[in-house]
Amino acid sequence: MSNRTRIDDFISGVASPDVLNQNWEDFWADHPVPPSAILTDLVVWVPLFAVERMSLTETYRMPPVGSAGLRAAVGNSDDKVLLSGLLIGELRFAWKQRLELLADFSRRGGSFGMLSGGATNGLFLVTKMAVKLDMQVTSLTFTASAQRRDALEVSIGLQHVPRPGMQHLLVDAGAAAASTTLEFL
Repeated sequence: MSNRTRIDDFISGVASPDVLNQNWEDFWADHPVPPSAILTDLVVWVPLFAVERMSLTETYRMPPVGSAGLRAAVGNSDDKVLLSGLLIGELRFAWKQRLELLADFSRRGGSFGMLSGGATNGLFLVTKMAVKLDMQVTSLTFTASAQRRDALEVSIGLQHVPRPGMQHLLVDAGAAAASTTLEFL
C-alpha cells in the first residue's frame, strides 16, 4: 500500500480503529504527512493535520515612566495562540476527547509538570511558527456541519503562562534556531 493511499484512507475516515493504541513509530509509518501542529503534555498528544489558521499574539507591557531600572523578574508580555482547524477521519471524536482532557491537564500542570517537579507546567505546542512550553488552554470550540460530515471544526485558544526566569526565552531561541536550520536543509 502506498503512502498516498494511506493518507487518502486517513482523510476519508477509513483509518484503522487501533491507531489510538499505536506508538509513535507506528503512527508516523501510517501517517507520513507531518501534522501542522502537535499539542501534548508528553503522555496525551493530539496531532492537528488540517490547521487552517494560526495566530500568535504577543502583547507587551511598558514600564511606568520614571520607574527604577531594577524590577522584579516577572514576564513583560502575554503570548496567546489561536488555532483553527479540522479534526478529520474516524478518530475525530477520540481527538476531541483528548483535547478536552489536555485542557483539563493544562490547568493542573500537566504530566510533565509532575515529572519535572513544577519546573515546566502546562502543555507543549509544537508548530513551524513556534515551539511553546507552559501553555494553558483558555477555550475550546467544536463545530459540526452538514458540509463536513467526516470532520469537526475546532478552535483552540491557548495562553503562555511561563514561570519567571529565562527558561522560556532559551527554549524560544533554540526552537527558532532549529526551525531555521531545518528550513534550509
